[in-house]
Amino acid sequence: MLSEEKIKKMIRLSEYENGQGSTDLKRVCYQKADYVRSQILKTAVSVVLAAFFIWVLLALYHVDYILANALELPFGRIAAWTLCCVTVAVIISSIVTWNIAVRQYEESSLRAKEYYATLQELLLLYEKEESGQEELRL
Repeated sequence: MLSEEKIKKMIRLSEYENGQGSTDLKRVCYQKADYVRSQILKTAVSVVLAAFFIWVLLALYHVDYILANALELPFGRIAAWTLCCVTVAVIISSIVTWNIAVRQYEESSLRAKEYYATLQELLLLYEKEESGQEELRL
């Protein structure tokens, strides 16, 4: 038998699962440290790839100068400067990503705890109803 209280809880659970819960429940299936590490790894790979593509575009833009002065250019210093810039960009973006990922995980964890608590309440309502039906049968 359906009661108004059970229907309200089911609607609330369904709205959460179809809305914010779809990302929250995926996020909290990881340990906090694993989630943060994966986000930092994604960010680091993205920054390195972006830096590589920017470097290639700059080289293509200046290809005539590079070819004309290929023997005179200090490629070692250019590579060292590029590596330093990319390293700084990776470190800064990793710190920002770490702060954002920790905050996102903690917020998702709180919402997921509320979701699981509501789910447990619904289960208890079903168990009470089932035990009440068994008493009526006896």
